[in-house]
Amino acid sequence: MIEFYELLDDENVPYRCDIELDLIEEAPQEERPWLLWLFVKADSVTDALEAFSNDLIATLNTSLDALFAGRVMKEGWAEFYFYAPQSKRFENISSEVMSRHGGYVYERGSSKDSKWEMYSDNLYPDAYGLLSIQNRHTITALVEAGDDLSLPREVEHYLFFQTKSSMERAVAQLASHGYTVKDYATDDESDYAYGVVLLKTEAITPDLVEETTTSLYESAIQEHGLYEGWSTVLAGEDNGA
Repeated sequence: MIEFYELLDDENVPYRCDIELDLIEEAPQEERPWLLWLFVKADSVTDALEAFSNDLIATLNTSLDALFAGRVMKEGWAEFYFYAPQSKRFENISSEVMSRHGGYVYERGSSKDSKWEMYSDNLYPDAYGLLSIQNRHTITALVEAGDDLSLPREVEHYLFFQTKSSMERAVAQLASHGYTVKDYATDDESDYAYGVVLLKTEAITPDLVEETTTSLYESAIQEHGLYEGWSTVLAGEDNGA
C-alpha cells in the first residue's frame, strides 16, 4: 500500500514522501540487494508525473522484478527508489519509460544496499509520520461521510502503558489539558497492559488534530507508553466513525 506523508528539511521546508508501507514487514529481502534510483525534474505532483510514476513502477517490476520502495518530492526533483535482484538493464529500461512520457532531465544510479537502509532509515516514516497517515485516513472518512470538521464533538483517544502508575501520571497530567477518563482497560498478555480511553470535546480540523495527537503521543512517550490513535462521531450524531 502506497501512502504519503510530509517531512521537514534542514530549513524547516516541508516536502513529500510516498512510501510502499507494507514492505517494512519483509525488509530487507535478500533476493533484492540492489538499490536503484532515478531522479527526474518535477516541481510538484501532477497527473503527468503520476502517469510516469505508474508506468515506471510497473515496467521495472515486470522487466527487472524490482519493487518500488518510495518517492521523495524535494527541491524540484522527484526521487524514485527501487530494490531489485540486480542492476543490469536499469539504465536502458528507465530511459525507455522516460521517452514514452516526453523525456525528463534526470539523474540515476544504483548501489548495493542489502540491509535496505535507504528504505528503513530514510523513506519509512517515523512515529510522527505514521501518526499523520492515520490522522489523514480518519479525517478523510469523516469528510466523505459529510462531516463538518470545525464543529466540536467528543473525541476518544487511546493510550496504553506498561505500569498502572505510569498510566495514572499521564492521566493526571492530561487532565489539566481538559481530558477526562471514559474507561480503563487491561490486557495481561501485553507489555502495555494498562489502557485508558480519554475524552475531550474539540473540533477535528487537520491542524488541530495534528497538534492534539502530537501532544498526546509525546505525553505517552514521556511515561514509556503508547498512543494508539483516536476516533469520534459525526458532528451531531451518536454513531461512531
